[in-house]
This record gives sequence, C-alpha cells and structure tokens, in this order.
Amino acid sequence: MSYHGRFEEQKQPKHRKNTQKTGGKGMKLFLIVLAVVLALVIAGFGLVYWFIQNKFSKMNVITLPEDTYVYTESTDEYTRPPETEPETTEETTAATTEETTRPPMTADDIINILVVGQAARAGEEGHMADTTMLVSINTYTEEVTVFSILRDSLVQLPAYKGLGGGRNKFTMCYALGYQQGGTAGAMEMTNICLKDNFGIEVDYNIEVSFDGFIRMIDYLNGVELELTEAEADYLNKDTLYVQRHIDPGVQVLQGMEALSYARMRKAAGDGESDIKRTARQRNLVSALLKRFQGMSLSELNGWVDELLPMVTTTMTPSDVTRLAATILPMVSRLSMKGETVPVGKTGWGEMVDIYGDGTQHSVMQFVSSQQKQLIRAITEAEGN
Repeated sequence: MSYHGRFEEQKQPKHRKNTQKTGGKGMKLFLIVLAVVLALVIAGFGLVYWFIQNKFSKMNVITLPEDTYVYTESTDEYTRPPETEPETTEETTAATTEETTRPPMTADDIINILVVGQAARAGEEGHMADTTMLVSINTYTEEVTVFSILRDSLVQLPAYKGLGGGRNKFTMCYALGYQQGGTAGAMEMTNICLKDNFGIEVDYNIEVSFDGFIRMIDYLNGVELELTEAEADYLNKDTLYVQRHIDPGVQVLQGMEALSYARMRKAAGDGESDIKRTARQRNLVSALLKRFQGMSLSELNGWVDELLPMVTTTMTPSDVTRLAATILPMVSRLSMKGETVPVGKTGWGEMVDIYGDGTQHSVMQFVSSQQKQLIRAITEAEGN
C-alpha cells in the first residue's frame, strides 16, 4: 500500500503536466484560428476601404482653411421686421414630454452639406452659383431637410481677402469669393456669409457644373417629374435645352430637360419666381432620392463613377467612407422635406438701392437673428 501510495504521489505531477500540455496545444490552436479569422476580417475591411478610397480619389478635392468660421456677427441694422408675426411650426415650438432612455439629439447627429450648381462652362471666367442648396441630414430622426437659399436674399457680405463687405444679393457671394481665391475662395466666402446671416454651419461643400448635372441625369436615363401645363409650355419654348415636345403630367426628363426645369423662373403663374424655382429644384432632389433608393449596387457604382470626376468638394475619401458607413444603412428609410432660406415665411420682398446709384433692385429682406433661431433648430439641434 505504501508503495502504491508513493507511486500515485509520483504519477500525479506527471498527470497534471500532461493535462496542461494538452490544454496549451488547444489554446494555441484556438489563437491561431482566431488570428486567421481576424486577419480575414481585417483584410476584408481593408479591401472595402481601399475600394472606396480608390473610387472617391476621382473627385476634385480641395481644402479650406481651418479658421473658415472666424467672422464678425452681423446685425440687423439694415433690415426691419415684417409687419406680421412670423409663422411658427411644430418642429420649432412644440415641447415633448415623452420620457425616453435614448440620449438627446445633438449637433453631432446632423450633417450639413452645401451643394452649389455652378453656372460657368469650361473657359468662362464667371463663376456664379446658379443654385445653392443646404442638404441637412439628421441621422437621429432619419430626415433630410433641403434648404434652398434664395438668390435675391439681401445679405451682409463678409470682409474677405481685401473685399470690403457691404450689402448685396446672396447670388454675388460665390462669384466674388471665386475672384479672390478660386473655387476654394468661393466656398469659403459663401460658408462665412451663411454663418453670419443665417447661422448655418457648413460641414462639407460640393460643387457640380451644368455639364456634370446633365451627365448625372442622362446616366440615370432621366428623372421622373410631374409637370403642370405652364411648366410643360415653358420647356417647349426652351429650344436650347429641349429638343422635343413635352406634354403636361408625369414625364421622364433627360439631362438638358431636367436642367431647364431646375432653372425655370418665368413659367406662367410664377408670381414669386425664385421661390417657385427653388421649389422645383427640391422636387428634383426628391425625385433623385427616390431613384437612388431603387438602384442596385451595380447601378449605383456606375453612376458614382460617372459623377465623381465632375465634382469638386471639400470631402476627402476618408470623409466619404465615414459618411457612407453612417448614411447608407438608413437610405431606404430617409424622408425629405424642403425649406427656403429665409425660412418660415419671415422674409419680405422690397425694392432697394443696393449700390447707391439710384437704381432699385428687387431683394428678399429678413431679420438675421430670427433666421438663426429658426434655422439652427434644424441644422444644429438647438432648442431641442
């Protein structure tokens, strides 16, 4: 018995050693398998990242100075309030008492992208912003608000690179900035102007030329829009862009036809031509969003390849990768609404001698402080 006991005492350590050795082999195998899986996952993500980086490197990327928003607050000394009280909306006035565990919405949940349709063609010196839209994407509510900035808004221009500022129509801002610093100057001066006058903080800028817009629509084989009789009549008279007869009702417009529709200002019944014009532009954006929601990945890939070389933007490929990861999962759920800037029907038309030469110009007046409160509630989640 004593021998057997000593034998067992001698065998036990060896038995534990074998167990540990077997366990060590199992752990090594597990770590190897885990490492292989992780390597495959990382390689997969790396391939996707490389694909996106390579694709979006086709864009014309420019960089704006970091101090873009160093500005002097504008005042309302040149404006007067409207005679009627401004309209309020449920979005800006209603308070919710619903209890929720979801963290409150912040400005970080909102992405503000300024899109400019630039009117100059190759070789032309002028660089006017024919269309200016702020696309505000709220990832918290999954809602897109498209703000059309009225070209005739009477704004206080920033003192920018030697320019003395002063009052002028908003449409002049992009062209003046371009004269001082090219496309980057146009974007920067416009961003400062929007912040000064409306409280809009632009996260990213995008510029698309007329030619780019036409090719974008043509690649999609047109965009479906419902036309009034007055709109169809206007298009039929535009023999420069429209080469066929177009009837009222639902029609598929090709690139040049869609451009004519987006620029339309004087169709019959357009009492407030710029407001009607911007409403049509938002209709076009809404139709494009619906078109995108129904596109396959291969169609979307081909459209992106066609469009990107014609885009000038402050977005880097890394920015696009990050935004795509945030926005693409919710694309099918996104809803859209439109606004004009000035918002809330608080602007009013007036004839003003802008240049002090006795010539009266039709402009849209507004109260800057009022605009900031209304707009920042949507674009910066202030007051929510």
